[in-house]
Amino acid sequence: MKPWYSIIIILLIMMSTSVVSQNYLLSNVIDGEIMVQLNNNTELNKLLSTHNLTLKHTISKRFNIYLLEYDNSRTTNEAVIYSLKNEKSVINVQNNHILEMREINSTIPNDTLFTEQWSLFNTGQGGGTPGADIDVTKAWDYSTGGLTAHGDTIVIAIVDGGADLNNDDLDLWVNRNEIPDNEIDDDGNGYVDDYYGWNAYGHNGSLSPNLHAVHVAGIAGARGNNTTGISGVNWNTKTMFVAGDSRYESIVVEALSYVYVMREIYDQSNGLQGAFVVADNCSFGVDGAQPDEYPIWEAMYDSLGQLGVLNVAATANKDWDIDSIGDVPTAFTTDYMISVTNTTRRDYLYSSAGYGKTTIDLGAPGTTILSLGLNNAYRTSSGTSMATPHVSGAVALLLAAADSAFIASYKDNPGAKILEIKDHILNGTDFLPDLYDITVSNGRLNVYNSVLLLLNEPYLETNKDIFEKDILKDSTDEDTLVISNPGNGTIEYDIVIENQPDWLTLDSYSGVLNSGESHNIIMYYNSTGYDYGDYDCVIDLGSDIGNDKSIPVIMHVKTEVGINDISDARVMVSPNPFTDFVRFTIRNNIGPVSLKIYNSYGSVIMDKSTNSNEDIIWNNPDIAAGVYYYVINSSKGIVKRGKLVKK
Repeated sequence: MKPWYSIIIILLIMMSTSVVSQNYLLSNVIDGEIMVQLNNNTELNKLLSTHNLTLKHTISKRFNIYLLEYDNSRTTNEAVIYSLKNEKSVINVQNNHILEMREINSTIPNDTLFTEQWSLFNTGQGGGTPGADIDVTKAWDYSTGGLTAHGDTIVIAIVDGGADLNNDDLDLWVNRNEIPDNEIDDDGNGYVDDYYGWNAYGHNGSLSPNLHAVHVAGIAGARGNNTTGISGVNWNTKTMFVAGDSRYESIVVEALSYVYVMREIYDQSNGLQGAFVVADNCSFGVDGAQPDEYPIWEAMYDSLGQLGVLNVAATANKDWDIDSIGDVPTAFTTDYMISVTNTTRRDYLYSSAGYGKTTIDLGAPGTTILSLGLNNAYRTSSGTSMATPHVSGAVALLLAAADSAFIASYKDNPGAKILEIKDHILNGTDFLPDLYDITVSNGRLNVYNSVLLLLNEPYLETNKDIFEKDILKDSTDEDTLVISNPGNGTIEYDIVIENQPDWLTLDSYSGVLNSGESHNIIMYYNSTGYDYGDYDCVIDLGSDIGNDKSIPVIMHVKTEVGINDISDARVMVSPNPFTDFVRFTIRNNIGPVSLKIYNSYGSVIMDKSTNSNEDIIWNNPDIAAGVYYYVINSSKGIVKRGKLVKK
């Protein structure tokens, strides 16, 4: 069985990791500072006097959020929070936290050609897999971004470390109702000199150059088709820079509050003031943090969502199960967030990227991504930071592609309609075996599919993304592949199974689907002549609209059907990560077992059988560092499977 069909079970969550995570979380709390949100601002002075606190800064006047100080030689954060929780005027009270940027592996590029942007159009360059991209070139046939059907100028807020106000390949948003550098709040929005955006660090409109911010902005919205440099997911969409990614959580909340105020003013003024922000990009966070300790930040995401702004967040650059370890913001439960992990040019989950069956929504390209640098330079960088703006850009592109009726409905009920955009993005993903059962969508961003769903165009859909069938030796069984077209129009499709094995046949290999129609394709399995074990192939489903699918099919030949995992078998794999060798210890007398180890290309590099009470040692000190996969089988089925990391 090819390893990328396996449900990845990460074994890196060990005691040492837990200790590091706990120590980090203790150290990221700012001693002597508390964030508080009140029912109204008239209660602030009373609160300060009663609890011997000092106002350090007003984070958000709109939401009555304040940063308070106290004498930490006399009391503690925990004691202050406990006492404030009993105040009727307090909605939320919490620590102020230290955050971190989510970027890794930065290099300087030599080339600025579009052909190097594999994430947008992967032809196999750099050793990639053709088609392992977000399929945006097809989506550009419908829209290249910029304006809604009602003429609104679409804005993406890049909440990051700063800006680049002089980059020729960016279309900057500016506040036309503000006069720069006159120290006056000309438009009366509560922010002085916010002509180019806002700096939550300095609580002013002065934005400093920042390499990370411009790189992220270029992925989402670099000018396209202008004979210069690169193209963003959108060709014309405006970029709003808001400095406020870290170092403290209070700064993030202030930055998000600015985005909220500008979108709220736009709606209230019918577009005469403010900004039509539809997404904010947050490529930062707190590794291993627990969401219930960050209620104000999550509440800001909810508030933005109700205005029609999707919050797009990068998960940790760690090989972690976020469901188990936690993360902020990507473990938030708010509906108005899309959490993103990092995939490679070969459609694998990057080896140092978080995942989670309930917390991480989807993957997007984030490894060696070419984008903008300072001073009109271009560079590559890797990390979940780079994956996230592909999704932020997709949100903006879908709003640009939407028809007049959708935009009208969006303006009437922005919270509900922006969740439809989120659903189209998650439902339009390309299924990736490497993301199967470890992300919400099981897939990687596909902008073209999402546009088809939004516009109700012809769209090819299947009942499953992967088929697994348990079958007795020397027997037959059936399953059903349902192919449907939930959109308008007609689809012609063909099915090809390359090197088709004799254990799988179909009752039909082509057809025509009208709008709303479904076809049931019967799949016939036959294990006659096959030994116990796993057998696999891929159904390639092609269509005349280019909405193609590849569906893995796995036949498990067993002595008993219904046993997928041997629950009474104890398996230990250590050390993992490993340097020279790794030991597999299998106990509880389940009979003979086989161990197969695969490299990242799906090739078997070790195949060994033994009794279940004997250890197996894989001793290969010369093998290259990287990620490998293992599957342990018995005659009753799969005992265990997972990932190995060679340091």
